[in-house]
Amino acid sequence: MSPVISPNLSAARNSLARKMSSLTSGHVLRGACWNYRVLEPVKGDNTHISAVFKAQIVARDSRVVPEVPEWALIKVASPSDQNATKNLQREVLTYRLPDVATAKCFRKMYDVIDDSTIALEWLDTTLAEVEYHPDIRTYSLIGTFLRAAFTSCVVLENHRHVNTDYKPANILLSGIRTDRAIAKVGDLGLVVPVGELFNAQPYAMRAPEVFIGNACTEPSQVWAVAAMLLCWIKPGVLGVWDSPHPLINEAWSMAKIQRLFPHWEIPPPEMVNGDILKVAVNSARSLCKEMPELLAILPFDEETQKVEMPQQLRDLLRFILVPDPKARPSASSVLASREFRRFENYVDV
Repeated sequence: MSPVISPNLSAARNSLARKMSSLTSGHVLRGACWNYRVLEPVKGDNTHISAVFKAQIVARDSRVVPEVPEWALIKVASPSDQNATKNLQREVLTYRLPDVATAKCFRKMYDVIDDSTIALEWLDTTLAEVEYHPDIRTYSLIGTFLRAAFTSCVVLENHRHVNTDYKPANILLSGIRTDRAIAKVGDLGLVVPVGELFNAQPYAMRAPEVFIGNACTEPSQVWAVAAMLLCWIKPGVLGVWDSPHPLINEAWSMAKIQRLFPHWEIPPPEMVNGDILKVAVNSARSLCKEMPELLAILPFDEETQKVEMPQQLRDLLRFILVPDPKARPSASSVLASREFRRFENYVDV
């Protein structure tokens, strides 16, 4: 049987393919200050809906801009793909918020080349491409990217915005084999005003309150950053990993949270709105008591003993991953916390 492809999705892919075909190696894009010579496409994590390319920056006038970076990342959204175009437009608008363009925690945006193409700072790799190892260099990297991620939360919160797409592929890294690793937050296409998006965030990073029907708010992105770290250290402990069917992804993910944090009660169906959500919470309440794969997940302290990490890091994760958003620390509170300071001190010893 042939797969059924949405006409809109097919048209979007064809449009993007046509634009990509024009961006062959050697093609030069003209920016406001610099030109960009396209080198090669960049393979992402298969969740991005825009095409990206590595490019060499070609200065037009070194007297105007004395320090010219060597590389850039070119992001292209298909004009016929409404989601990709909207995300790119949101990313541009996010960079225009005060402090975002200059904050060191965000990847820099170099140019808006046209309505569907932007040029961004190039970094060597992403957290998704780095494997966790229980060693001091990895712990130092964790401290670096946590500080960048929570600082980015603070900057966005000052403008009543939240990032609903924290995930390892969006934590950009350079110099990870040196003592001066750099971490920045990238892909800001899903930064939105507080309370605007529902059913957002990747499953593994989705906050408990978002699963049960609430919009993404400041506490939701704090959860996402810590959950991202936990999932990087111990893949599959949250989210849809090993879910037997896509139709129960939400229920499966909620059940995992409940197994890790038994004091979090998945609400009964009568306490949530919408028929689909009622079915999901009812399924989640059953799954966490019946499925062997889920029963194998132990409460947080016991589960995290299955992987080697310093106690200071375990304490920091426990401090942040509070299922009740009203009791969860803010991003600024995390950065100022005793738990974060103790972890950084451990790394610096």
